[in-house]
Amino acid sequence: MPFFVLALAACTGDEVETPVAVAAPAAVSNELVAGTWQVRMAVASARAPFEGRPSWVSYFDGDRGAALAAFVGEGDAPALARAHAEYSAMYRQAALLASNATLQVYSADLQPSDPAETEYLRGVSGVLTAKPEEAARLGRSGASKVPGLAARDAAWKVWLDAPASPLPDSLLQVGATPVEELAKGAPGTLPGGEVQPEAAPLVGEPGEVKIGDPSVLYALARVHERWARAADPASEAAVDTFLAPFRLPMEPRSLPPAATIPDAWLFMSAYTSAADMQFTAIAAAGDLAGAEALAGSSAFAAIAKACTTDKVDADCVIEQAGILGSAIEDAMAVANAGQADAFHRPFSNFARAGALRAADLWARARGEDEVSGILRINAQDRNIDRARDPVFTMFLAAWDAGNRNTPRATELVHQSLSLLPGLVEARAPLDALHIRLARNSAPGVPMH
Repeated sequence: MPFFVLALAACTGDEVETPVAVAAPAAVSNELVAGTWQVRMAVASARAPFEGRPSWVSYFDGDRGAALAAFVGEGDAPALARAHAEYSAMYRQAALLASNATLQVYSADLQPSDPAETEYLRGVSGVLTAKPEEAARLGRSGASKVPGLAARDAAWKVWLDAPASPLPDSLLQVGATPVEELAKGAPGTLPGGEVQPEAAPLVGEPGEVKIGDPSVLYALARVHERWARAADPASEAAVDTFLAPFRLPMEPRSLPPAATIPDAWLFMSAYTSAADMQFTAIAAAGDLAGAEALAGSSAFAAIAKACTTDKVDADCVIEQAGILGSAIEDAMAVANAGQADAFHRPFSNFARAGALRAADLWARARGEDEVSGILRINAQDRNIDRARDPVFTMFLAAWDAGNRNTPRATELVHQSLSLLPGLVEARAPLDALHIRLARNSAPGVPMH
């Protein structure tokens, strides 16, 4: 489907043909637009449960940590569960980022002077990214000088030799605290602030290098997932649905159960409805037919279906995301007694960004990586101001690390350091990769 259709006026002599942009028909029905959380909450009474509360004010301002603490004080169980699920997704993507960077710098670009401890890091990264040839490096670090690392390496090797077992909590720790102990704490906190990358000596050379363990970030993801479930048992299905697109390659992506997703999970999110969240989860699980079947209830599924023939048309998706945002904005004004309000545009921007992100996952599930990449970059262009989503920021950074795009990945990590305690574990291998690529690049040739 073309981005726009040109209507050419007939002309003679020296007259110049004037292209006229004709808007494409909207892929999303008026009924679906009316059902979005944005339009429903254009009415003051519908916003009342959220408006003015310290938690949501902090959330709107991008301060997720303050919002998390406020949800505890306000006793908002569904919102607290959502906040912890978002942190779990962020830490999962941070673990993927660290794993991708580790495998790039210590596998693809291995140097003779690299620390022996990188064998362990490659092994753990191989487990998390479902790369058996890298996971096989476990057990090779030998007598590491990093405190406790040899024991960790040996424990992971024992588990690897029994592949039928799921990855147990006993392999995961944050600092010196095992996951089992950390998870006994109460929801509403942000552990990981004490974590720092360890230093390993270079082989045959003076000096040392900082090494970051991706398993620490995955441990934090597991803790936050537990707290999300503990915060609100009624949100169990919502947790599964939300986390589905962000699980690591080694984690199974089963179809999420059908569930009613409360507004506390939708308000100020990139999903316009519960069906949108289910669409991305089902697509991420690989059920393309099931995802497309939601086109009658999900705005994002409707766009994906309308813009897909033999392949996904990125231009069509970009146009339809804009059309959806404008339709939501107009409908919000109508619902608000015909008056536009200052918050209408920021709220509609969540939908513009979300539609692109959902279509990116749809294209990736179809094996169309190039289209997926185009949509992901366009989604990043929309990941700004009030619609900026830190989960998507880490999602993009992890992808960049795997593509050796260290300048943008580094900037995205820098933006997230104050939000995610312990993220320095991902920064260490990313910095190492950035330095190595810079040293190996030809003079005057940009890395990316």
